[in-house]
Amino acid sequence: QNPDALKQFESKKGYTVANGASTTKELLVFNDRVAPFNKIDVRKAIYSAINRKKLLQSIWGTHGTLIGSMVPPTDPWYLNLTNVNPYNVALAKKLLAKAGLAKGFNFTLDTPTYDPHPVVAEFLKSELAKINVTVKINSISADQWYTKVFQAKNYQATLQEHVNDRDVVWYGNPDFYWGYNNPKVTKWVAEAEAATTTDQQTAKLKLVNKQIAADAASAWLYLYPQIVVSKSNVKGYSINGLNSQFYAYNIIKG
Repeated sequence: QNPDALKQFESKKGYTVANGASTTKELLVFNDRVAPFNKIDVRKAIYSAINRKKLLQSIWGTHGTLIGSMVPPTDPWYLNLTNVNPYNVALAKKLLAKAGLAKGFNFTLDTPTYDPHPVVAEFLKSELAKINVTVKINSISADQWYTKVFQAKNYQATLQEHVNDRDVVWYGNPDFYWGYNNPKVTKWVAEAEAATTTDQQTAKLKLVNKQIAADAASAWLYLYPQIVVSKSNVKGYSINGLNSQFYAYNIIKG
């Protein structure tokens, strides 16, 4: 989990460093049910105030990928949407003013205590200060996150990684913990799940993909790399699986 540790293996004979395709997304999750995150312009303003490229480099160095929606490149309905909500501080300020919050606002960010969330939270706090948005970081354990955020939905914003592929469909469920509710998206997800062909399903989920990006339903910060270091003579393993530390969230999702 520390890219600095790779240097000792990259230049050393007898080891192989492999970087596979990951499906793990780091999200700034808004509670879209509560003010001010029930306003699209506010969510888009927050998203555009974050220098995601700088964030990714600070966490993963030269590894990892920027994404503009919930869909990783390994999903068939992937679209490159990284520029839908571009890093643009002036734009972010205009969007806040449009939403009636030209002077900014305060919110609490419930932050899991395990890496990389504390570092990401501090980065976001610094970035959002540029648009007069004050972030109060509330550090919580994984158990507290599950009960407070996922179950009770008692939060304003939080950080979380989502590990599964094809999990964009959760944006079609208004009861999911982030509270995103767009009837068009709900309809398209239902149609995708009822589709009889891969082409039909892909077309519907591309519509979902584009709409949630346009609405900034969440802020998708980056896609984790999938790095494996092994002895050069080790064969037969897959680097496209999930890291074990992320399995817990699969239990939450059922």
